[in-house]
Amino acid sequence: MQGFKVGDQVVILPRFADLYQSNSGVVIEVKLDPFRPMFNEYKLEFSDSSTANVFEFQVREAAS
Repeated sequence: MQGFKVGDQVVILPRFADLYQSNSGVVIEVKLDPFRPMFNEYKLEFSDSSTANVFEFQVREAAS
């Protein structure tokens, strides 16, 4: 099951935040792992237009 979709705003969990340019971004691409949903991979775009790939277990939905 897919946790996030393209266009969703997500926040990187504090434990992993130091690995990325920013602590939040927008999902721009999704790669699903049909056998292990926690390893679904998301490409995020940050406010400075940089991108990074994160896994499902590294992010949560941003508060609205």
